[in-house]
Amino acid sequence: MSHIALRLFLLFIVVFNLSVQAQDDVLIGSLTFEGNKITKERILLREMTFREGQSIPRSKLDYNLNRSKANLWSLQLFNFVEVDTCWYGSNEIDVVVRITERWYVWPVPFVEFADRNFSEWWQDKRWDRLDYGTLIKWSNFRGRREELTFHLRFGYNNQYELRYEIPYLDHAQKWGIEFQGGYRQGHEVAYASVGNKRVFYKNHDRYIRKEAFATITPRWRPNLYNVHRLEIGFTHFWILDSVAKLQPEYFGAGENLVKYFSIEYNVKREMTDYSDYPLKGYRFELNLRKDGMRILDSPIDIWSLEVEFAKYWQLHKRWYFAHGQKIKVSSTNGQAYSLQKGLGYEHDFVRGYELYVIDGQHYGLLKTALKWAILPFRKVKLKFLKSEKFNTLPLAFYANLNFDMGYVVDNQFNKGNPLAGQLLLGGGLGIDIVTFYDISWRAEYSMNKALEHGFFLHFTKHI
Repeated sequence: MSHIALRLFLLFIVVFNLSVQAQDDVLIGSLTFEGNKITKERILLREMTFREGQSIPRSKLDYNLNRSKANLWSLQLFNFVEVDTCWYGSNEIDVVVRITERWYVWPVPFVEFADRNFSEWWQDKRWDRLDYGTLIKWSNFRGRREELTFHLRFGYNNQYELRYEIPYLDHAQKWGIEFQGGYRQGHEVAYASVGNKRVFYKNHDRYIRKEAFATITPRWRPNLYNVHRLEIGFTHFWILDSVAKLQPEYFGAGENLVKYFSIEYNVKREMTDYSDYPLKGYRFELNLRKDGMRILDSPIDIWSLEVEFAKYWQLHKRWYFAHGQKIKVSSTNGQAYSLQKGLGYEHDFVRGYELYVIDGQHYGLLKTALKWAILPFRKVKLKFLKSEKFNTLPLAFYANLNFDMGYVVDNQFNKGNPLAGQLLLGGGLGIDIVTFYDISWRAEYSMNKALEHGFFLHFTKHI
C-alpha cells in the first residue's frame, strides 16, 4: 500500500470514528427552570452537571440527569425536584427542571430535653428538665441559599445565638463565609462519669455555667461535591468554683474560667441521592481541630482528628444497605473533661448503649443497617391545605435491621467506667419515617452484648 493510500485510509478511520461519536452524543438544546419564584437561577445552575449547548455521551445522559436532580434535592431548599426531557430527533433534547419551593421563614417553637436524648430523659421523666423557646430560621435568604438563624432558649437552660451563612461570595460561586455567635447558661454541669453514667452538679437557684462564643468560617467549594471549611473561634467559659473543686480537670489545673481560641479544618465529599436520608452513594468527611493556642494563659490544649466514611447501596427494588465507619484520635497530654468526648454523645453511639456515655480520647465506630422500604417515597396530597408548599407531603417508611460495633480508649477518666477498653456490640430492629422539611424519625428496639434492651427514639439522620 502506497503512503498516499495509507494516509487516506487513516483519515477515513478518523473521520468515521468522529462521525460515530457525534451520533452517539446528545446535545442539550435548552435548559430551563420552573417554580423558582424566590431562588435565583444561578443557584440552580451551580448544581447542574451540564449546560445549554453541551454535548453529553448518550451512555452518560441518565447519570447526568439523575445526578443533577440529586444535587438540587440535597440543597434542602425544595419539597420536590423533577427533571423532564423533550427530544428533538435522536440527538437533541430540551431539559426542564421543575421545583416546588419550601416555606423559608420559620419561627419554630420547640420543647426539648435537657438530657442527651429522649431515652435518658424518659428514665426520670423530670418535667422541670425541659427547655423551650423558638428557633427563627430564614432559609434561602434573598433567594441566594443564604441562611439566617436566631436561637432563643429558655427553661432549664438558656441560649441566645445568631448565625448567618453566605454560601457564595464570588461570581464563580466557590467561596462563602459563615458568622456565628452566642451565649449559653445553665443550672447544671456534668463534671464526671461513674458506671458510664454522667454525674451532675446542680443548683436550681442560680446559673452555674456561662459560656460566650463566636466563630467565623470561610468556606471553599471548588466543585459540586467537595466542601472545605476553616472555622476560627473564641470561647469564654465560666463554671462555679464548686464544680472546679469536684473536678479539677474540668478545664484543667483546677481553673473555673477559661478563655481560648480554636481552629478547625473540615473537608467533606458527598455523592448521595439525598443528603438528609441517603439510600445510594457515599460520604467522606475529615475533621482536624485544635482547641487552645497557648496565647491566653489557658490550660486548654487539645487537638483531635476525626475521619468518617459511609456507603449506601440499593440491593434490589426495595432493599437497601448502608454502613459507616468513624475513627477519632486526639491528644493524650491531659484533656479537659469539658471537651473530651467518646461514644454516647450526639450522633456517635452504639445502639443498645443509648443510656451510657463512654468517655475517652480515641474511639472507633462501625454502624450498619439493612433497610426494606415499607412505603417507598411518594407524594401524599393534603386536600384541605391550599398552599403548594404544604399540601403535598413527601413520605416514606423503612424497616431496618441494624448492627453496631464500637471501642473507646480512655487514659484519663476510665476509673469506675468499665465500658471503656472493651468491644461494644449492639443492634436491633427499627422503623424509619422520612417526610418533608428534613424531618426523619427512628424508632428502634435495641439490645447490647450484656443483653440489656429497650425501646429508643432518635431524631438523627445518620445510619
